[in-house]
Amino acid sequence: MLRIFFTWLLFWGMVSLCACSSAPAKKKNDVHPATTMNAADSALVEKVVADVAAKPKVEVDLEAAHEFFFLAKNMELHGDQRQADFFWKQAYKADPTSRYLGFGVAERLVAAGEDSLALIEAQKASKLRGKRTASQYALLARLYVKTGESDSCRKYFNLGLDSSRYQDMALLYDYSLYLEAVRDEKELVRIYDLLLPKVNYIPTLFQRQLSLLLDLGRDSAVVDLFGKAHEATGDKQMLLQKVRGLMAMKRYKEAIAIVDTLTSAKPEDEEMTIMVLSSMPGDSAYAFAMKKYYEDGVKTPAVLCFIGQYEYDIGNRDSAKVHLLESVGKLQGQPKYANRAYLGLVNIFASEQKFAEAIKYAEKSDSVSNGDTRMLLASVYALADKYDKAYPLLDSLMQFWGTWKPLPGVVDSVNLAQMQNEAQIKYLQVLDIYSRALIGEALDIEKNVRADSLKKARALDNRTRAQQMLETFFAKDSTYMRVRLSMAMNLERLKRYDESFLQFEALLKQPGFSPHETASTLNYYGYSLIDLNRSTDEVEKGYKLVLEALVLEKDGEGKDAYLDSKAWGLYRLGRFDEAYQVMQLIDSKMMDRDDVFWEHMAAIQDALGLKKNARKSYKKLLKLNPKHPAALKFFGKKK
Repeated sequence: MLRIFFTWLLFWGMVSLCACSSAPAKKKNDVHPATTMNAADSALVEKVVADVAAKPKVEVDLEAAHEFFFLAKNMELHGDQRQADFFWKQAYKADPTSRYLGFGVAERLVAAGEDSLALIEAQKASKLRGKRTASQYALLARLYVKTGESDSCRKYFNLGLDSSRYQDMALLYDYSLYLEAVRDEKELVRIYDLLLPKVNYIPTLFQRQLSLLLDLGRDSAVVDLFGKAHEATGDKQMLLQKVRGLMAMKRYKEAIAIVDTLTSAKPEDEEMTIMVLSSMPGDSAYAFAMKKYYEDGVKTPAVLCFIGQYEYDIGNRDSAKVHLLESVGKLQGQPKYANRAYLGLVNIFASEQKFAEAIKYAEKSDSVSNGDTRMLLASVYALADKYDKAYPLLDSLMQFWGTWKPLPGVVDSVNLAQMQNEAQIKYLQVLDIYSRALIGEALDIEKNVRADSLKKARALDNRTRAQQMLETFFAKDSTYMRVRLSMAMNLERLKRYDESFLQFEALLKQPGFSPHETASTLNYYGYSLIDLNRSTDEVEKGYKLVLEALVLEKDGEGKDAYLDSKAWGLYRLGRFDEAYQVMQLIDSKMMDRDDVFWEHMAAIQDALGLKKNARKSYKKLLKLNPKHPAALKFFGKKK
């Protein structure tokens, strides 16, 4: 524009000269307005002329600049960097208006270690016209890093990244180093997010980003990071970590959707499948596990183990046993899942009273669980009447948990309280199992009609020890109803009737029992009152309790036992005909080995004058219990 303006001035100056030399003189009022400058125009012209005069004239020799530039490039090709640097400077000297040459000189000064001079030249070059590039901004940013000018660093790093559309990996990395130095974690997270895909999520950078996100509490970003890393690398461990994160955040639907796409039997696929099963209700979990195993190819022994467990829970024990046995043989090296299979098999075989098999898998469980299932092993030994193996285990467990103390200085006060509470729970569990084992052995002895006085004394001692354990348990936790029930039943066998009945009364006032458990409690308490026969009122009360039990379980597995209690109540009340009618409702095959049933049947028949029938029943009783006092008395009267 300035050149055009001066051309315009020159043109009109020449016109004016011509006019002066050849044109006739005109009157002052005849001058054309277009050829006249007003005061504002004159002032503008004077200002432009003054500015041009004040500005130093820049000498540009483009031909020399080009020659020196080519010489510099030639020297670089021949490896003569010193001569190349010289010619770069000469080229810039020949054309000091070149932004490209200015930054080229600055870059070579940096290479020579002249950072201060490089910054001066880069600052000068940044004011020149020309194409602005990411590398130029990057150079300025790096030089400002060295001078510690934070605002300028950020400005030029961001200008450089914007210019390169965030594709310059070196610039991203340099900016990240600067942000690390100034500890700008939020901005650093943004830059790492841009840099990581370009370096294929290398572990060191990935771990740094992960640490930053965790420190900032950005859980969702952590999950997304693992997802992006998996998409970029195909690493299943990254997908596994993403699923773990989703599960921890209770984003179950997203986790299940990911797992639903898995189609291989890799360890990660197995772990992810099992992980999401815990978030589903039983039926859905079972269906999902079946689909993954039989349709989607996640065909691993651990998934099969879970299928077996679900089948056990829904009562399909035959199928559960098949699947658990199949899985357990293939779970070597996976003790966590093998132990689940062992525990399932222990439950199945114990329920089938196949105690040898139950013990076999309980011992296997103990061997892989570092003693965590030792209480279960002791329980199975007791169930199998192997008290000589159960008691030593229980003694050691009671000693350990009863005197447990943490190592000094290992835990803080919060964790200490939690650990002490867990140790207390373990101790109570041992007391519960130990007391049941003692009572179980006592009951075996009491049922043994051939037991001598020494064994009977052992049974009494067992019950006394069990009662002490139950009372210790109850003093620490009185809310556990099953322990109260054990206390009530054991006190009755110890002939501490009033104490026993107080516990039964308390039990009947507490909610929480299942109908089956309530029926069993009602029957035991009711029968105890009937059999003790201390007063008519107590017998009538016992009879009513038995009737309540029958209402709750009229078709259950305890029905025959409850009918026997009802008949005995009617007998105690003198209602012999009704008692006999009830006894005839009982499935005698179910009671064939029960001496109590035959005791009651014989007594009722005898009361009704059915002597022949009574004789047959008492003979049956004597076969079961040769020393039964009622049978001996009956035949003693007849002899």
